[in-house]
Amino acid sequence: MKRPSILSTAFLVTAACVFVLALTVLPTHAQTCAPRPAGLIAWWPLNEQTGTTVLDIVGGHNGTTFNASPIGAGPAALAAIKANTWNGGPVSVPGKVGNALQFGFNIYAQVPNANATDLNFGTGDFTIDAWIKLYHYNSAVGQRIVLKHDAYTGYVLQLGKNLLNGQTNLVLSIGDGTNGGALNYDGPDITAPLETWIFVAVVRSGKTVTLYANSTGTTLNSVPVTYNSNPLPIASSTNALWIGWESDLAIDEVEIFNRPLAPSEIQGIFNAGSAGKCGPTKGMTWRLEAVNSIDGTVEVGCGVSNPNPCNASIGDQLCTASLPLLCIYMPQPAFPVPQSVNDTDLYNRWSGAIVGTTAPVPASSFNSLAQANARCEQEFDPKGTGSTKWRVAEFHDGANGRGIWNFQAYGNVGNPASRFWVHINDQKNATCWSP
Repeated sequence: MKRPSILSTAFLVTAACVFVLALTVLPTHAQTCAPRPAGLIAWWPLNEQTGTTVLDIVGGHNGTTFNASPIGAGPAALAAIKANTWNGGPVSVPGKVGNALQFGFNIYAQVPNANATDLNFGTGDFTIDAWIKLYHYNSAVGQRIVLKHDAYTGYVLQLGKNLLNGQTNLVLSIGDGTNGGALNYDGPDITAPLETWIFVAVVRSGKTVTLYANSTGTTLNSVPVTYNSNPLPIASSTNALWIGWESDLAIDEVEIFNRPLAPSEIQGIFNAGSAGKCGPTKGMTWRLEAVNSIDGTVEVGCGVSNPNPCNASIGDQLCTASLPLLCIYMPQPAFPVPQSVNDTDLYNRWSGAIVGTTAPVPASSFNSLAQANARCEQEFDPKGTGSTKWRVAEFHDGANGRGIWNFQAYGNVGNPASRFWVHINDQKNATCWSP
């Protein structure tokens, strides 16, 4: 793979462009978990302690360590990577939230572009945030946090040495479409003590880029920069997305949003600190109740009268559990009620549909109902013909949306002993994804 070329240490001087610069100091608050903002499309907690895979737990943008070098752990590995004598992958260290990964020169994680096309934003808006830790400032020139670029376009979030005043700044660079050219947005000065976790974020909204950093350790500073450029620089590249390239940084909780987060949302993530982001820890699951082998109908439901029933209020299975999704296809018109089905019971009505189950998957891997529905489409209409429209089954799908607790349908849901993820549209705390 070619090394990135649009960014060099020479251009980390404040750009000689017309911009508006302001510094605001946002207040701090007691740490509690932060609600997960909408638009989160990639989230790498970087909790891995072994292996070569770096997981994105919401968008599936999984990466690998460069050259598939195994992740290291322990004091000796950490000392070696800091001394630039380490031959493995990034090293697992205690993070701001859970664990983190310590990166080094040419020790990074990469997500192939084929798996990251929605992380190309063109001239559109986006937000990136992360926690970082430095162990020295001497090489804080071009320490990359997140980058996805080539010689002409793309974006880089990094620490850069301002050659005019010697300060270390948070910098966003976006390629302008010319060979080696870029607009550079200089953010807050990074002056936190070494070996201290620093929160950094960048928000692009139109022609304004706002960079955030807790340069004092307790206060979150923001610097908005507006360029009078037309057209806007292009935050897209056909290259992979990399985390931690040419970096002496420990990095934790890397997140990318496909919209500009409001200052209050950025402040909320910072305030949460080690508490991280809130969210349901459990989701509701159903089970196979009965099978009619003659006409191919099945009964699926909560299992109220059986051991281990579902919980339609706060969920019953950990969101990290790997279970199938119960998917449903509602034909128009609906299939008529079979003779074998008693369609008079409110708690066990006919759906007029077909159901099936996906391969097991953690519910925590979906950040929205739309993503879960897309997984059903992926497995039951993989060619995208659109001839059928699959989605996650919902608690009220019996009786054309008026039933509850159970329903009947045609189909095959696999292992009778398995439970499967089901949506419920009026209990937001009972599913692991947002509506």
